[in-house]
Amino acid sequence: MNSSPIRQVFVCQHLTCSKDGAAKVLATLQQQKIVNVSIKACGCLGLCGSGPIVVVFPDNVYYWHVTPKKALAIIETHLLGNVEIPSMMHPRLHPN
Repeated sequence: MNSSPIRQVFVCQHLTCSKDGAAKVLATLQQQKIVNVSIKACGCLGLCGSGPIVVVFPDNVYYWHVTPKKALAIIETHLLGNVEIPSMMHPRLHPN
């Protein structure tokens, strides 16, 4: 039986992201217990000034300027609904 998560979600907790409220974003995501999803804090993702950054693997989706309200949208739409949210994706990494 494979108990490893299907998705891993990382929330940057480094300097700028932390200053911009990343701890609240992480707490919002971790409050929801989602089957087959692991949610963890991480270090710098190299996108300083765009945070808080939330990245979803293996989907390789980078969400930027995430707030607790946007974190709830990520849960509902992406993690539970399996639909990415293009309007919240980092434009440098996800060009139109």
